Amino acid sequence: MNLNNLTIKYWNIFYKKKKLVSKPTKFSIFCLKFLKSYKGILFDLGCGNGRDTIFFNKNKINAMGLDVSSSAIKNNKKRYKAIKNKFKKGNFCLTFNKKKIKEKFSIYSRFTLHTINHENEKKLIKSLINQKNLEYIFIETRTIQDEFFGVGKKIGRNEYISNHYRRFIVPSELKKTLSKNFKIIYFKQSRSFAKFKSYKPNVLRVIAKKNNF
Repeated sequence: MNLNNLTIKYWNIFYKKKKLVSKPTKFSIFCLKFLKSYKGILFDLGCGNGRDTIFFNKNKINAMGLDVSSSAIKNNKKRYKAIKNKFKKGNFCLTFNKKKIKEKFSIYSRFTLHTINHENEKKLIKSLINQKNLEYIFIETRTIQDEFFGVGKKIGRNEYISNHYRRFIVPSELKKTLSKNFKIIYFKQSRSFAKFKSYKPNVLRVIAKKNNF
């Protein structure tokens, strides 16, 4: 079983759990102010239980949830029957390489960039750069300053497997990569962004706008 299959298996089991947080994340609330009156599509990469996809749709944003976990997508379609067409199973690293989006769209990636390896990150960013109708990218991700950095078995540069796979992002490297084709609108690290009870992970928030817009 390869790493990708292990990751899919983990998330399929995870999203079979009955009790998952349903209220929108702080990041989705933060991003909404940049998306007011937005008329394009917002792709929620690794949408999980769909809480942010639903939040955006409730606020009149045409959000589409993508996830590689069949359990997550199946549960979302069952739970949110009225808008079940807003959820699709798929590997978001490949989605935008296979299909040209014909209308304006943006990317929302909360806690998903660190779930893919560096090669898949490069594939994803390259495929997005080649999409002429891409406007914004919204990212919230773990960094090398995260308390879980170094926990578990090291399998590559900044990559570890504990209960599941995590790759920890080097902020300066991500900024350099994005700056080649995007205008960085917001770039900040904080332990207050994703607080949960006593847990305060060090995460990075990025908002970038493609240069052709």
